[in-house]
Amino acid sequence: MNLSQDLTLSQLKKDVHAALKQWHAADDQSEHLLAYLLLVQERQRRLDLQTPAARRLATNEVLLDGLKHLERQQPQAAQILKKRFHDQETILRVSMLLGLSQDQVKHKQREALQGLAEILFDMENQARAALVVQQSARLEAQSYTRLFGVDGLSDKLLALLTTAVSPWVITLVGIGGIGKTSLANHTVRRAIRRLYYDEVVWLKINSPAQLRPQTDGPEQTFQRLLGQLGRQLLPALPRTTTPDALLHQLRPLLKDQAHLIIIDNLELPADTSYMLAELLTLAQPSRFLLTSRTPPADHAGSLALTLPELSEADSIALIQYYAGEIGFAEAATASYADLLPIYQVVGGNPFALKQLVNLGKRRPLPPLLTALQERPLIAGEAIYQRILRETWLTLSVEAKAILAIMPLAAEGGMDPEQIAALSGLPEAQMWPAINELIGRSLLEVRSSQIWERYYGIHRLTELFVRSLLDGDDGRV
Repeated sequence: MNLSQDLTLSQLKKDVHAALKQWHAADDQSEHLLAYLLLVQERQRRLDLQTPAARRLATNEVLLDGLKHLERQQPQAAQILKKRFHDQETILRVSMLLGLSQDQVKHKQREALQGLAEILFDMENQARAALVVQQSARLEAQSYTRLFGVDGLSDKLLALLTTAVSPWVITLVGIGGIGKTSLANHTVRRAIRRLYYDEVVWLKINSPAQLRPQTDGPEQTFQRLLGQLGRQLLPALPRTTTPDALLHQLRPLLKDQAHLIIIDNLELPADTSYMLAELLTLAQPSRFLLTSRTPPADHAGSLALTLPELSEADSIALIQYYAGEIGFAEAATASYADLLPIYQVVGGNPFALKQLVNLGKRRPLPPLLTALQERPLIAGEAIYQRILRETWLTLSVEAKAILAIMPLAAEGGMDPEQIAALSGLPEAQMWPAINELIGRSLLEVRSSQIWERYYGIHRLTELFVRSLLDGDDGRV
């Protein structure tokens, strides 16, 4: 698709005039056939033909749509354009038919071209805006209102996503809670606004590694991914379609049209490496963006970008901003020095910083920071589990009940009816508990559809809840 070039009314007017002159031509004059318009591309896709004649037909249909709109506003202007270009009448003939002088016909034709260009300009912008909304709705809902410390990395990723050359598979690598999903979400939304891809699809790997059967390896992970992708891109295929048959259907689709496929939440090194090798066979012009805790092996056509922790300054800025969001005025206006101990204990991990700020709103934070400093934890997830254990103690009974069932959610999340059924909570108790968890950054809205809401939890939160349910902690 690649509609990233700016659309200007002056250029469109020239191109509309050129396309009208070639109304009855079928040669490959793509620069004069408005092929860069989404309106034309969508018409040609419906024709399912990639020939000069099909492009000509698609262009003419769009011009006719524009002329119909013009006819409602300026009947004579539309009539002049139809007679001049559709009927191939001369200026002299049109002047005789309409009782106008030739100079009047020429003047009115220029006005008609301007009017038609303005109509098509508005139609194209509406089509582009609708496509942005449609593609954005396929993404996971934003779990943030502002990101810190990633502008440069987002710019670099955006440049990679909106180019017609390698890398075709890009992996965002970083520890849990560092913000890989948020960075991917933010940057893909920027790419969508450039209208670079025909389709955008967000997939989430949601099968916990520790719960897999011993026979469930990277190949099975890839097959589950194919199933998710097939349900979104080929919904008419039966659910019983085999992975090989599904792959046979998906490959030409991904090779013919540029798709951006985001695969979130890869955990195991074997999954990441296997996935990379398989996806490269499906890429170009389609592209894949992965989020993973482990970097894949080097491979031609792929690139890994590592997310570092936030700097000290960005971490303090995040603390102040997030404290203001949750109504913790004292922390939002606290001095740099007062907030620095939080960063010194947990570093620049956004997830951990938010959880500590939430704890600080509800209980004295210095004792917990002191305990964390006195009992240093090994690198990895241990410090998050410690923080979440303290967070768990401050939750309401109803919020705990909802959090305890969230590991059962499918990759798309859990809807309110499922939450009510599994938690046993009446709506009067369920919705306050849901709002409590969202306010504590423990529950994420997974669906961005206007009237739908599906909920899920962060992978670190899921690991903690599972540890409680498995009896690793006696405080359930």
